[in-house]
Amino acid sequence: MNICVINPNYYRSSGVTMAIRRIHEAVQPCGIENHFVSCRYGDEEEDLSWIPPGRIEHLGLMSGHPGVFWRSVMRLKRLLDERGIDLIHVHHRRLSMVLTVLSPLLRRPVLYSGNLTYGFSPAFWLFSPRRAIAVTDSVKQNIVATTRTRDVEVLGNPTPFPEQPPAIDIAAVRKRAVCVARFVPVKGHDTLIDAWALLRDRGIDAELVLVGEGPLRAALEEKCRKLGIADRVVFRGYVADVRSEYARSLFAILVSSIEGQGIVTIEAAAAGRASLLTDVDGSRDCLPPDRTLPNGLPYGDAVALSGALASWFADPEAVAEEGRRFFSFHQQLNSSKVLGLGYAAAYRRSRQR
Repeated sequence: MNICVINPNYYRSSGVTMAIRRIHEAVQPCGIENHFVSCRYGDEEEDLSWIPPGRIEHLGLMSGHPGVFWRSVMRLKRLLDERGIDLIHVHHRRLSMVLTVLSPLLRRPVLYSGNLTYGFSPAFWLFSPRRAIAVTDSVKQNIVATTRTRDVEVLGNPTPFPEQPPAIDIAAVRKRAVCVARFVPVKGHDTLIDAWALLRDRGIDAELVLVGEGPLRAALEEKCRKLGIADRVVFRGYVADVRSEYARSLFAILVSSIEGQGIVTIEAAAAGRASLLTDVDGSRDCLPPDRTLPNGLPYGDAVALSGALASWFADPEAVAEEGRRFFSFHQQLNSSKVLGLGYAAAYRRSRQR
């Protein structure tokens, strides 16, 4: 079966890009061949290294120029015909609307992947796709509530999991936590840094490792200097493979204002690490029901976050046990083995409908 995956770009720090890559890798054993289209939308640096040679096309499907747009549509139609594409899988709302309108011309079904929750949009309600995949129950409920789409299946972000949770060297990592996220407002770094200063005021000397890139980095570094915690907060920058960062940390943190399903939370779970999360759409879906430590915190509450961090650092053995709970919970739901089969089945059902 041949799938055409379409996205605005394949920005290297984008969670959607990572999700697309993981889906691609997970469905390979299931007889699924992926072909990719980038719209070269935006100016972020793309990572195309994982895409097989000859499997990527660049089309101006998000261009505001009518001529460029229409020529791109016709090039897409030729690509679909020449490569025997069975299904279009799109990971972006605007593109899903465009491709849904064009589906009679393209003569292929369109499957939309919802990766975030959104407010009501009259345009998306009117031109919503017939079929969708949601990465979490929160996203599914949002799609059903704000669109006419009713054929929605929940399939998360595939992540490779070992058979058993990796061991944690508590003595080596007991005073270190990691946050992997782009430096943009939605990720809540500002609150996290405030909480780290409060943690210092509590007399807890712990290291925070920030992995990522983005426009707020310089401002956040300056804030750390002003708060006197520059020696406790490490800005690691972009890291292609973050598994080593989890291995050097006791737990992970993601304090966003909204998530679809934080793929970094799943990656941390695969490394046997628990994540301290905010109680927001997408993140609350990632919390194991049998967790024991404080979690699911109000977004933007530095005091509550500082208190939870103090509890976690006070009992590293309990944090390690919490990591095993996260591992077990997400291995059953989000391992590449489980979701590879799930996505392959969803593709075949969508082609037949």
